[in-house]
Amino acid sequence: MAKRSLFTDAGSFGGGRKLVDGEMDITPMIDVTFLLLIFFMVASTMQGTPDVDVPPAQHSVGVDSAGAAIVTILAARNSSESPRIVLGDGEGPEADLNEVRRYVEESVRDGKKRIVLKGEGDVSHGLVDEVAQTIKSVEGVELYMGVGDKPKE
Repeated sequence: MAKRSLFTDAGSFGGGRKLVDGEMDITPMIDVTFLLLIFFMVASTMQGTPDVDVPPAQHSVGVDSAGAAIVTILAARNSSESPRIVLGDGEGPEADLNEVRRYVEESVRDGKKRIVLKGEGDVSHGLVDEVAQTIKSVEGVELYMGVGDKPKE
């Protein structure tokens, strides 16, 4: 078996292919790109939709939320913020009461007459009531309050 040199002559790379004038070896750039990709994949965290901490149910019957529009009231994260109203199940655009009304009207036009209002346990009753009154002001709406499962005893 003939022995070959480990290194080829200065004008070639990878398998003995000669570089043509104006051609550039991009292998190091590809290596750096893959290293950056791997770094960001390992360093990033995957976060799903945060669970909404709704109060536990006392007496309730479940509602199929698949055919319903959902409005969520998220508690303030700290004392300097106010609670947020979100159109959707915990994620979606933030809204004020006028936008909630338009969202409910559009849902009714689309055939979703059931509206589920979810409010985290730390949200004041006054805000929940204010949003509920806004929802009920739309004709033909069935309003349901979202609550957590009954605690196990």
